[in-house]
Amino acid sequence: MNYKIYNNNSKDWVLLIHGLGGSINTWKYQIKDLNEYNVVAVDLEGHGDSEFEKRGRLLTRSAAEIYEVLENEHIEKVHVIALSLGTLVACEFAYLYKEKVESIVLAGFVLNMGIGYKSLLAILEGIKYIVPKRVFYPVFANLMMPCKNHRKSRQFFIRESVKMKSSAFRMWLSELFKTQFRLKEYLNSIRESNLPVLFISGKQDYMFVNSVKRTQKKISDASLYFIEKCGHVCSIEKYNEFNGLVIRFLQGVRTSCALPA
Repeated sequence: MNYKIYNNNSKDWVLLIHGLGGSINTWKYQIKDLNEYNVVAVDLEGHGDSEFEKRGRLLTRSAAEIYEVLENEHIEKVHVIALSLGTLVACEFAYLYKEKVESIVLAGFVLNMGIGYKSLLAILEGIKYIVPKRVFYPVFANLMMPCKNHRKSRQFFIRESVKMKSSAFRMWLSELFKTQFRLKEYLNSIRESNLPVLFISGKQDYMFVNSVKRTQKKISDASLYFIEKCGHVCSIEKYNEFNGLVIRFLQGVRTSCALPA
């Protein structure tokens, strides 16, 4: 797994996990504002400079690869910040390696979809081997980010996705479909760990906006913020607002951890 360290001489670490078609570069608007934290950003399999192996258990394997990165760098705990597909990896990582997670930010959360969008995802899952790559990526991007003000995010997704091998894109899309049915065990694990959770969503993230509302209600202490006039990739579209929400959340976690018992 390819990764990059930004050492700001802090005692606290942030882990950044990008979305489908993204890479470490996805977080270029966040790195500077996270200067009170050490940052480790990863390229998921088949993305950026990470290699891809066409074999099973891709999600679990990715969580294990992140764990190895943290162990190799002697990082005890991280605040996880994840976007879109990265929220699946974040949930799997927190489920398998809860001792490594201090808090979690889930932006553009993609689990707990309604039956209509699950059906759409099933259709996409079915046609991904039929529709040519050059057609499928733009169609998928426009379904996820349909509005005029989503153009920047949409173009970024298309540009980065075409760099991926078709097999990697298809396998990650399959993980998105299969993981829809693992929400309950993820939420149980988060509740049992008393993990601080922040959901951030663009109010125009039509495929997932109701999903995140339903999910937040299942975690009593979780916070949820909607960013106005913003679509799925809120970390790019409204990065100043996104960064402010994340930093305030991290500061709150830091303060609560410092309080005497």
